[in-house]
Amino acid sequence: MDTKICLDTDIAIGIINGDKRLESLISKLPDYDICITSITVFELLLRETKLDIAKRFVNDSEIIHFKEREAIISSSIFKDLKRKGSIIEIRDIFIASSCIANNLPLATLNKKHFERIKELRLVKMDSSLHNP
Repeated sequence: MDTKICLDTDIAIGIINGDKRLESLISKLPDYDICITSITVFELLLRETKLDIAKRFVNDSEIIHFKEREAIISSSIFKDLKRKGSIIEIRDIFIASSCIANNLPLATLNKKHFERIKELRLVKMDSSLHNP
């Protein structure tokens, strides 16, 4: 069983903005540690509003850092998606590669993009969230 789940930026933003539905779903994961990637840190700190809350969220989170292995995986994902004509935002590729490199499932509301990456395990963001 996995012990960590990585939150995509959209989930982190929802929590920072006080989305009770997301908070409720995340609270159903008592056996899991929640983490975010350094790419999500970058995206959260770009905020113009609720920056103090975002900084606290980052400080309270375990951060998965983007390193050489993640860069290698990212380049492979990028080339594969480009070859298929289904490229996605480069930051999403970096987040996905961080999850793949660290064997972490990703909780996201943006499944349309992330489903294109076959090696990535996604967490269902519904009532079955407790079964990634």
